[in-house]
Formats: sequence, structure tokens, C-alpha cells
Amino acid sequence: MEYSEIIDNWKTFANAVKAIGGDIQAFTIEEPATEKEIAALEEKLGFPLPKSLKEVLLNFSRKVEYRWFLPDKFELEGELSEIFSGDRHWSLDWLYDFNESKNGWVEECFPNKEDPYDVVWHNKLAFHEVGNGDYLAIDLSSPEAEPVVYLSHDDGDGHGVELAKNFKDFVFESSLVGCVGGEDWQQLPFIENGKKHINGNCANAIRLREVLGIKA
Repeated sequence: MEYSEIIDNWKTFANAVKAIGGDIQAFTIEEPATEKEIAALEEKLGFPLPKSLKEVLLNFSRKVEYRWFLPDKFELEGELSEIFSGDRHWSLDWLYDFNESKNGWVEECFPNKEDPYDVVWHNKLAFHEVGNGDYLAIDLSSPEAEPVVYLSHDDGDGHGVELAKNFKDFVFESSLVGCVGGEDWQQLPFIENGKKHINGNCANAIRLREVLGIKA
């Protein structure tokens, strides 16, 4: 998938949401970042950005805001019943602050690396604030792998779940389901039983597109 296809998917979902009376609150895609900007952020963070994140920032966009809401009376059914919005946001300028906020949770609530729940919060680069205290983050534990994982602050079902094998894949696959909201309960329906990662062509993804009138 090319980056242009991601934009096409976002437009398709935005148009479908508008067609049923929903609200498109944000749809902005800024120019790519520069190597100089990346280097400045890495110096501030004290470590290099994951390769997949850096690639998206340099080749697609330094800042994205894409947000929609279904109309109040429009309800999905079954495993999709808790989906009500879409939200994808990241910015070169927000990464440091998001991580400072995430580190605050680590220091105050999840400091114990020996605890299996706490340790999930460690060695992570947060790139998306869910808005309820949770985060989407990239695991920095291994330089050979950069999975996107969910960080829950209150025992959410998604805590520690891998959403994608890396940031670029996350952007691609999630675009096929309209970047459903950041909360784990909106994303987990698109991870098939017994498998890892969001699959933009799983049965629930196809059903979501069909309900919204999006043709294959």
C-alpha cells in the first residue's frame, strides 16, 4: 500500500460518515518532517526514533489529525457495537510531551519492572494519547522489532496487546477500518482470535465497511 492509498481510505470513511449524518472534526495532513527536525527530537528524547516511525514522518507527514464521530442514533451491532468514532493523530511536536506524560504514569503508578502489568509501560515511545489515560506506543525493547502496543492505565482488555508489527503497518492497516478510535474496545474487534495485529480485511473490518456503505 502506498501513502496515497491511506489518504484515499481516510477520504472514503470521512465521506461515508458524512453521508449518514456523522461529524468530521479534523482532517489535516501536513508536509513531511526534515532530517534536521528528526535529529533535534531525537536529541531531546535521548534516543533514536524507531525506524518505521521515522520513515512515516519523513516520507508521509510530520503531523496528522483525522477525527470523526458517528451520529448519536447510528448504532453498530455485535462486536462492533462500541465503535463510535475514528481518531488518528500524531505530530513530531507532540511526541516529547506525550512521552513526558506517559513517563509520569510510569513513575507514579507503574514503577515496578518486576510486575507483569507495570513492565508493559516501560521501554515504550508513546505517539497517541487516547484521552482517557491510555496510550498507543511503540515498544523499544528490541531494535529488531517495533510493535505498536496498547498501554492501559486501568486493567483494560487491550493492555499490552500488539496492534501492529510496526508503526507503518499500523497506519496502513488501521486506515482500512477508518482509524477507529484509540480506545482498546474500538480496536480489538479487528484482531482475529488467536492472531496478532489489526487486520484491515478481517470479517469485522469488512462488516464495518459494509454497514457504512463502503463498497469493496
